[in-house]
Amino acid sequence: MLYALGVFRQQSLALRVISVGNITLGGTGKTPAVIQIARLLLKSQRHPAVVSRGYGREDESAIEVVSDGSKVLVDAKSGGDEPVLIGSLLPGVPVVVGSDRHRAAVLAQQKFKTDTIVLDDGFQHIRLKRDLDIVLVDAVDPFGNGKLFPAGVLREPLTALTRANVVLITGADKAEDLDGLKRVIRRNTRARIFTARQIPVDITDITSGDTRPHDALRGTAVLAFSGIARPASFAALLRTLGADIRAEIAYPDHYAYKKSDLTTLLERAAAANASMIITTEKDAVRLKHLNPDGIWALGIELNIVENNEWKEVLLQGS
Repeated sequence: MLYALGVFRQQSLALRVISVGNITLGGTGKTPAVIQIARLLLKSQRHPAVVSRGYGREDESAIEVVSDGSKVLVDAKSGGDEPVLIGSLLPGVPVVVGSDRHRAAVLAQQKFKTDTIVLDDGFQHIRLKRDLDIVLVDAVDPFGNGKLFPAGVLREPLTALTRANVVLITGADKAEDLDGLKRVIRRNTRARIFTARQIPVDITDITSGDTRPHDALRGTAVLAFSGIARPASFAALLRTLGADIRAEIAYPDHYAYKKSDLTTLLERAAAANASMIITTEKDAVRLKHLNPDGIWALGIELNIVENNEWKEVLLQGS
């Protein structure tokens, strides 16, 4: 409201800013979306950089270069698990973190000559002016009970969608009533609506880096664990891939793993006769420093159904 009234002023950048965010607490697939968008820009001869707050790191106010586009320079404690994951999966794209996203973006522009900022989790960061506001909505549980936090999962009321230029429905292939969800969204915004599916890719041994196709999960007895916003969604995905889940462990979102947790996981896997322990890529970032032998991570990519139109919107004005 204060920004709308002109009490606070937005800060502008002399380059294109694409914000990726949501109006709920976590679990909408922002990280795969940021990666998909940055890859598309890179393939289109743009020079993107990802800017994020880096939630959960030791000093969120510090401006930190997580990746220079060639290699990841810091660990999850300094850079945050999501930015480190983004940096590791996006060769050629710098990643900078800082609670002051304007300063972080200016650094990216000056240091890496970037022409487009992809702002991770930026919908509520009104201070930085953006050219394109993309809001993600999870098709399976789009708005929880419809109440604002702490009574529900909404960060803002549905009317906040009026600020969006684009709404991307993730997990659209799992929606019970996709058309009904689109009607709800349309009542609150004139933004263009796109749909996406999360596509599992390879599984990777966190320590050795060895990879296998995700088909290796079919019929395999596994212990599944994760420290993400919606751990049930990870287990559900594993089941669709044919994994025989013998045990599940859910940790808090952005959980900082310790050696004792590895011991617990190994003991639980043995007790459940699980031959594989598997987690998410985001958790793998927070586990890597522990050298967790024999723990695998499932990779996820975002596939946009309306791909040609999506590309046009992202590159418009670039």
